[in-house]
Amino acid sequence: MLNRRHLLQGTAAAGLAGALGQRRARAQEPRAKLRIGVVPLISSGPIFLAQAKGFFEKVNLDVEVKYFADGVLALPALVAGEIDATVATLNAGIFNIVAKGAPFKLMLDRGSEKPGSGSMTIAASNALVEAGMTSPDKMALLKGKKIAIQAPGGIDQYLIGRGVQKAGLDPKTDVEWSSGLSYPDIVKSMGAGQADAANVPVPLGFLVERNKFGKLVFSGYDIEPNCQLACWAMSQRYMDANKSAAMRFAMVHTYAGRLYNKAAAAKDPDVIKIISEATKVPPNLIEMAAPRWTWFSEDGMPNIPSCMAQGKFWTDTMKIASGSVTEAQLFDLSYAKDAVAQLEKANPFG
Repeated sequence: MLNRRHLLQGTAAAGLAGALGQRRARAQEPRAKLRIGVVPLISSGPIFLAQAKGFFEKVNLDVEVKYFADGVLALPALVAGEIDATVATLNAGIFNIVAKGAPFKLMLDRGSEKPGSGSMTIAASNALVEAGMTSPDKMALLKGKKIAIQAPGGIDQYLIGRGVQKAGLDPKTDVEWSSGLSYPDIVKSMGAGQADAANVPVPLGFLVERNKFGKLVFSGYDIEPNCQLACWAMSQRYMDANKSAAMRFAMVHTYAGRLYNKAAAAKDPDVIKIISEATKVPPNLIEMAAPRWTWFSEDGMPNIPSCMAQGKFWTDTMKIASGSVTEAQLFDLSYAKDAVAQLEKANPFG
């Protein structure tokens, strides 16, 4: 008959054996290199957290980061094989390439406009605010106005485009789109009177009001709740050759995304410091933005209907994407699903 001491010893031994087994299993995972494209914004927080906390190392991944001003600009590097994965907005270029047979698939969530947590803000000039543009149903006031965006066919254009469309305007012909500026330069263009409205992420949007260039009138989620802001796109070649590494990356990002969501709600100073050091955005602005940080799906799954709606917008409304694209052509979410299953089975980070 087992006494209490023997039972405790047996339990401890089993626990130690299990922990050692998990470590050995992770150590046996082949070490892999992964080159990723990242936008240096607060919304890349899960990547910065993963780097700071050594999550990639824990799953034997050597991650090399290359920075881009916008996901639209990173896509050519992915197609050219210069990187293995990148943040990708559901931009027109994605749908054009996929329609022709893309060498990549969208494989993981990269943030959405969850009400109360979404990061996109609509800024309007002082004149527009005085005219009454203070809610999405007043976006018809943008007729004939100049709207600053980073690049045509991106999430900035989509959210404002959908807003003016819902207000009865044709986003292709009834407004003037001004592209080619980074977010900080978009803010400056509003101050110079060169743009009447823009879609910018918090906390950069705060600079519009701080400098009295205009007002933040409402949010991206007021126009389209739970709009998918971006996904992770990964090279098909990389996924085929490195299935385990692709799944491990999904594990890291999904778990780090959960921590990021909690940090936004709590205004966690340690996480704010990590993000500030990575983005060069002052900590007080990041704290002010919380909890209005991008929301990350805690199961790693993107909002598929939102993704497909964006493709329809670029194809049917703006006419800058050609051909219809199916979900099967666009997505391979098996890695996201396997990552969540693995995290539930044996979480190497917690």
